[in-house]
Amino acid sequence: MAYQTQEELDAYADWVKDEMRGMVKHVRDSDLFTEEVMGHAVWTLPHRMFLGKVWPEGNKSRSYWIIAGQGLPTDHVEGALARDAREAARHFSMKWQLQSAQLEKLAESGENDPGVDWQSVSARLQQQAEGLYQLVENEDMWKMTEGPLVRQDA
Repeated sequence: MAYQTQEELDAYADWVKDEMRGMVKHVRDSDLFTEEVMGHAVWTLPHRMFLGKVWPEGNKSRSYWIIAGQGLPTDHVEGALARDAREAARHFSMKWQLQSAQLEKLAESGENDPGVDWQSVSARLQQQAEGLYQLVENEDMWKMTEGPLVRQDA
């Protein structure tokens, strides 16, 4: 992916740094590791969606995929469940569909927190799962790009 201006490149770099910080925070808040965390961005839809991978320092085999982005829940799955970012995104989509169905059942059962509209939460999660699935099925979104993330002078 090439950026036309240095400002575009800088804005993207800042966004990735923010997402990386969020990824580390999610790892800490979820108690995935107690050790120092290593990680990197694997695939991004700039300023909208971030897929990264994290692992404890010195043990890359204990990795997790992390997804985050604009209007998406930050979530994780074990690294072994997907060989690449596209498979990870597919897995998140399926996971969210299943969670949405569970929340729908919770809403219907009446055995839920009366302060939470689980029907709406379920519908939103289902919508996010469907949107992510459409993205996964879009072949053009997953083609490898060539070249550095640098400004191209016209």
